[in-house]
Amino acid sequence: MARLIRSERNRPYLIQVGGQNVAICACGLSKNKPYCDGTHKITRDESEGQLYAYDENRNRIIVQVLDEQGNPISLPPETVSD
Repeated sequence: MARLIRSERNRPYLIQVGGQNVAICACGLSKNKPYCDGTHKITRDESEGQLYAYDENRNRIIVQVLDEQGNPISLPPETVSD
């Protein structure tokens, strides 16, 4: 299933459970949720202010949002920023 992901971070949340560190996914792309599988590394070269979509194979495309007339529109900063 292809998904649009709004990334909150480009690295996992690290928590301690029973004296062990556990990495929790924050990029939304891990195939082992809620745990991090390292997929966030493919997001490091994303440009700020750009919207991306990833398919089930983690292939990335740039998403262009259009208005009703087919004209490109810019998204509000809170929609695309970390």
